[in-house]
Amino acid sequence: MTLTIALRGYHWSQGELETTSPEGIFYLALNMTSACNYRCPYCFVGLKNLRPSPNELNVDEKKRLINQAANCGAKVVVMPGRGEPLADPDFWSILEEANRSGLWVVVYTNGHFLDREKIIRLKQADISLYLKVDSFDEKIYETMVGKKGVFARIRRNLDLLVEHFHEPLIDNNRIISRVGINSVVSVQSAASIPEIDEWCADRQIFYTCRSPVKVGEADLTWNFLVEKQADKLRAIGRKYADRNFTSATEAGQCGIYRFGITVENTGEIYVCPDAREGFGRIGNIRNQSLHELIRRRNTLYPLNSSPGYCFVKSLRNPEEQATSAESQSKTTTESIPIFSIKSNLGL
Repeated sequence: MTLTIALRGYHWSQGELETTSPEGIFYLALNMTSACNYRCPYCFVGLKNLRPSPNELNVDEKKRLINQAANCGAKVVVMPGRGEPLADPDFWSILEEANRSGLWVVVYTNGHFLDREKIIRLKQADISLYLKVDSFDEKIYETMVGKKGVFARIRRNLDLLVEHFHEPLIDNNRIISRVGINSVVSVQSAASIPEIDEWCADRQIFYTCRSPVKVGEADLTWNFLVEKQADKLRAIGRKYADRNFTSATEAGQCGIYRFGITVENTGEIYVCPDAREGFGRIGNIRNQSLHELIRRRNTLYPLNSSPGYCFVKSLRNPEEQATSAESQSKTTTESIPIFSIKSNLGL
């Protein structure tokens, strides 16, 4: 029997997720630093925004937010990587606070700032690492991260993770891993996907991949990334990834969107990590409690439970929405009030 692989932090059963209160959350997605050493052509925040943001939350404000999230039912803190979370000077303090509050942490990272000492320290924490790797070909990898001379370091760090951090467990006929790899399937990286998939499978590492989302930098580089091959790239993503989203639920939903909320490093609230510029303002945790802002989000943007539904793609990449009868029956206007769509699109 072939066992499926799940990433700890996103391994929850649908039943566990569905216990989330209508006015609560299961996932708190907390963006950390805006600084990043990479310049990926599909960066969801846009390269112009990879710099320190004015008025960022300080460490005490982040800790208070984590405590509020725990009181709202959260079980997991996700660091989705507005910049590179491991470059944030508050990273270790926030990790420790989350663990003290009983929350597991999932951090999205390019892996550049890891080393043997940090990996061993991370193994002792309640954390999973989700690394972005688009190719094992040096030239392609460095093209897709926009930086030369970094490939050897990421390969070394992957080996260190396998040696010192990765200990997959068997639970209910599943392999639970604390290491995940995610790839963006572009024209440049498409031929690399089978090799990465095989490498992960051989080591029982969780793997996902998907075509680019037309937000942030990808809105400017779309032709470079896709070259009118969107259908082919989507097909590759579906072939090599069992789940459409990195946070996918058993029902095929985006877990962060459906059962969580995103907080920018300035305290601004987003529907999900990709829903940034042009999606309308919800509020800021400095002015209202997290509980109040969750309620406001649910009022402005009623949640869609359809399998495969992506809040951002429904507006920016509607052709990529799932084709199941259930998904087709739920239109964008059912999920988002008409006034919100007009406001978000500047109408």
